[in-house]
Amino acid sequence: MHAQSEQQIFTDEGKKIISLFVNRNYDSLTLCFNDKQKLYNSPTAIASNYEPLIEKYGNIQTVKFAGFKDFQEQINVQFICKTAYKIDLLIDFNFSKNNKKLVFYKFIETFKTYAIPDYVNAELFNEESIKFYSDSTKPLTGLLTLPHINTKMPLIVIVPDAGPTDADGVYDSKPYKDIAYGLSSNGFATFRFNKRSINYGFELGQDKTNNKSFTPREDLIDDLLAAIKLLKTNSQIDTSKIYLLGHGEGAYLSPFIASISKDISGIILVNGNANHPLEMMMTQNKYLGKILPHKKAHFDEDDEKSKKVLKGKFNLKTHYSELPFDVPASYWLWINNYNQLSTAKKLSIPIFIVQGERNYQVEKANFYVWKKKLRRNKNVSFISYPTLNHLMHDGVGEPTYSEYGVMTHVPFFVINDIQNWLKLN
Repeated sequence: MHAQSEQQIFTDEGKKIISLFVNRNYDSLTLCFNDKQKLYNSPTAIASNYEPLIEKYGNIQTVKFAGFKDFQEQINVQFICKTAYKIDLLIDFNFSKNNKKLVFYKFIETFKTYAIPDYVNAELFNEESIKFYSDSTKPLTGLLTLPHINTKMPLIVIVPDAGPTDADGVYDSKPYKDIAYGLSSNGFATFRFNKRSINYGFELGQDKTNNKSFTPREDLIDDLLAAIKLLKTNSQIDTSKIYLLGHGEGAYLSPFIASISKDISGIILVNGNANHPLEMMMTQNKYLGKILPHKKAHFDEDDEKSKKVLKGKFNLKTHYSELPFDVPASYWLWINNYNQLSTAKKLSIPIFIVQGERNYQVEKANFYVWKKKLRRNKNVSFISYPTLNHLMHDGVGEPTYSEYGVMTHVPFFVINDIQNWLKLN
């Protein structure tokens, strides 16, 4: 059975169940469950879950498909429903793959959990899990979204920010998922992945203890190139149109990746630092020290380690505990030998530099450095947004780390500007 037709079967089943909820047909709802779950989902039990919900928010008025996942033995289908009192509910269904009976369901208010933004139409694409590796001892997983179109399509690969970053962008608001789904709703394939440090933090710690070399190549770049090599074998991908969309550190490293790979057709740099990463961190620490004065001593200690690297007063034998964030010397030696500005200046492929100005991590001053350095390069375009932060979320006033916990979305105008640039390049 093809994935799309299977998706449609379970989507239709989910819509049928929602209609039973709307009509309060609890007897029929009980029959939708498998034999084991019927014991726990009697008509009375279901009513006791649903009746308080509609008393609080009103009955369901509209239904929108929001996602499909195949978990081998079970199928997950999600919907977003708008209620009479204008509250959005995420409805989560798990079905048995064999008999298509309901195993589990839950209703969640979307202000409490992630739900796809209004500009996403999840019926227009599929998402599938892809396994890949550059090191066979550390296989990784990524997510490929493919629109339902019959022609080859451009591929946008999201290059994640620093640290243990997952395919959705670490935060509950899932900014990378917003971008991927937004672009795939408009005909672009996307790929995003869990960094090696998500799955292999312990092993990387052991490697560090054993003085094994660790640079941005082992952290991210080699895995990314291995993923692109695999994705090029997909017959639906237009291999002449593979783009990188780097965020934060991913933006900082994207010029290097494009300089060593002929597969890259263009790069989008979202909130990429124009200076040395440790200079950026020191600026960030200065800001955070003002709003978190109780942590100033910790920030000052970090800054002293950063100065040591910036002045080159270390070598391969320097213990990682003496260096910023306990990252080994091999990493900082690589960073000290890389200049993202001069690397980008030498590229002939299209470059789109995107900046959120309410950004204490990569301040807007970085944007002006990019513009000054690359102003004569006709292949480079620039755009900045006064109200967006590092995650490209809208806000007002001084940016703080706490706002990253707010359940919100990357605005559609950002998705639209990116897709318009892609269509032109």
